[in-house]
Amino acid sequence: MRAVPLLLSWFLLAAVLAAPGCGNGPDRAPGEFRVGIEGTPTTLDPRYAAGAHAVRILPLLYNGLLRIDRSGRPVPDLAASWDTPEPLVHRFRLRRGVRFHDGSVLTARDVVATYRYVMDPDHGCPASGGLSAVASVEAPNDGTVVFRLSEPFVSFPFQMTVGILPAGWAARPDLGGRAVGTGPFRLAAFREGQEVVLERFPDHFRGAPALERVRFRILQSATTRLLEVRSGGLYLLQNAVPPYAVKFLRREPGLEVLVAPGSSYQYLGYNLEDPLTGDLRVRRAISHAVDRAALIRFALAGLARPATGLLPPEHWAYAPDVPRYPYDPDRARRLLDEAGYPDPDGGGPAVRFTLSYKTSTDKTGLEVARVIADQLGRVGIGVEVRSFEWGTFFSDVKKGDFQLMSLRWIGIADPDVFHYLFHSRSVPPNGANRGRYRNPDVDRWIDESRREPDVDRRKALYARIQRAVAEDCVYTSLWWLDNVVVLRNGFRGFMPLPGGEYTSLARVVPEGAGP
Repeated sequence: MRAVPLLLSWFLLAAVLAAPGCGNGPDRAPGEFRVGIEGTPTTLDPRYAAGAHAVRILPLLYNGLLRIDRSGRPVPDLAASWDTPEPLVHRFRLRRGVRFHDGSVLTARDVVATYRYVMDPDHGCPASGGLSAVASVEAPNDGTVVFRLSEPFVSFPFQMTVGILPAGWAARPDLGGRAVGTGPFRLAAFREGQEVVLERFPDHFRGAPALERVRFRILQSATTRLLEVRSGGLYLLQNAVPPYAVKFLRREPGLEVLVAPGSSYQYLGYNLEDPLTGDLRVRRAISHAVDRAALIRFALAGLARPATGLLPPEHWAYAPDVPRYPYDPDRARRLLDEAGYPDPDGGGPAVRFTLSYKTSTDKTGLEVARVIADQLGRVGIGVEVRSFEWGTFFSDVKKGDFQLMSLRWIGIADPDVFHYLFHSRSVPPNGANRGRYRNPDVDRWIDESRREPDVDRRKALYARIQRAVAEDCVYTSLWWLDNVVVLRNGFRGFMPLPGGEYTSLARVVPEGAGP
């Protein structure tokens, strides 16, 4: 393990905790709640948002026809009710009197305009692949929306969570930095690299939030985030705390630290069109060379569980019998030899080949990348770690401009996400098959799973998909990250969600402010 950077982190933390109080706590605006996040959302447009920072904020700005509850089931949101009068017809009846942030009243035309834009494959919206079975969407009257499918699609309700825009805005390819939704907060300011400021929307159909303002402060430095939450400049950090800091923050007066097993899945991703990482034997060798237990113990302070795939054991579609890649550096070396990359100096400093590993500037992510590079070096693989600002890094990943990279999937509820991630038709911009994986059997099983109404048969198809993806080593599964929330005393009502969404900020109440 690379002990020096980790020791520096401990010394830095000690300095932070010993520092005198500072920050913006004493002069906070009444009713303002401050949250620290690590990076800038790439967009707040619900049609295009895919990154974690945006996805976690969007529920405060927008509502969909349906939402996903804590048990993972779709339930009404902007829809008052929905039914299926025919097997391929879904009918939604809208709530009455719902208003957008610009004062206009929600009608079925707004829903139709939003979905028609998202469904158009030329627009490159992430949700378009999940709507490929929709033949038409119509508004027979202002309060009713009807979707007609071209074929059975059992996961259709999960596609009804897209944030709805007013019809005039939904037709625009670019919102120009605006965010006009129906959510409990409206966008007051979006300063890239600095902050996202939301203000209470008094006309929200579920009632106005107690908080007047939520300020998301974009603080890429972990040291700054720790200083600010300690001094009162921040009231909430959610999955934005260096693992080594958790046990020290537990001792800080005025702070509550919550830790629970999470479902956020961290993985090492490969470009399967690259001559090196496109070789299955190389990918398997890398998987055997990565010591997940050591990474979790030292780089993450134990705040994670080793992962076997995308879905955690608590998920109803989890497949326990997938191929696994235990830490075995000798096996990794043999695989590399078999692939035609012998060690040129028998374990000396010379490398078999060198790979580029792209990551963001996140401190923990960068440290993990360096440790993985060190572990791969022990089997003769040279690794050049290259860190980029989030927007640049994510853009390169979507373009396929990488050999190795690591990302995280959060809040997976519907296993139909396999279509978005692994179907050959989901290569960006049509989905998130960023490694350019193509397997006709997997395509067929994914397509069958979307039409199969029987839950047990569908679960069997999902298991086949998970086994094939693991067999082909599309990802090297790293871990399911624990959820870590640091909350300043003086507020009640915040409820962490498995995917880290900030939805419950709409229900947060300052203590002493009434029920």
